[in-house]
Amino acid sequence: MNPLFVGIDVSSRNNVAYLMKPDGSKHSSFSVQNNLGGAKLLSERIVSALHSMQLCDVVIGLEATSIYGDSLVYALREDGGLSQFQRKIHVLNPKQVKKFKEAYPDLPKNDWVDAFVIADHLRFGRIGKEVIRVARALDMEVLAYSRTFRYGYLVTTSPQLSNLPSAAPSFVRSPTSGIFDSHGVTGGVYKTRERIHR
Repeated sequence: MNPLFVGIDVSSRNNVAYLMKPDGSKHSSFSVQNNLGGAKLLSERIVSALHSMQLCDVVIGLEATSIYGDSLVYALREDGGLSQFQRKIHVLNPKQVKKFKEAYPDLPKNDWVDAFVIADHLRFGRIGKEVIRVARALDMEVLAYSRTFRYGYLVTTSPQLSNLPSAAPSFVRSPTSGIFDSHGVTGGVYKTRERIHR
């Protein structure tokens, strides 16, 4: 199996993706909003990369980030475009990723580097079984956010939703939209940095 490796650094507003070829070289990196439109755009970019390289397999990984990643995992698993490929989605323990990153002591700390590290961890690390966190019973907050992400609006008819925290993910507060401009990591002499930028 020669899969495309996709590392995603998830935050409340944006998701940074690093697409790595089977040999470890860079295909592309970009940022999308953490909402339904961003998830669809991410999926489209992954599908386009798979077609361009004539690959049939993709391994996607992101760190466990409480509520912010659950809806993205669900969207990627339910996406019709990705369903035509053999795909695995892993939700990684942040401590596991941090330990792997220790092999690259000269790398800075930012979202773009983290996405690269996750992709490289998928290529080299012992990940184990595919993790589908959205299959478990979610608490009220996560369930509300997931429904918002899927349908594009928040159902407010239930009084139980009135206690949702004000710091909701961006897909609750903002309309769906497209891609952000990609930017890289400050250049350096290390080969790993070159892999991130190439």
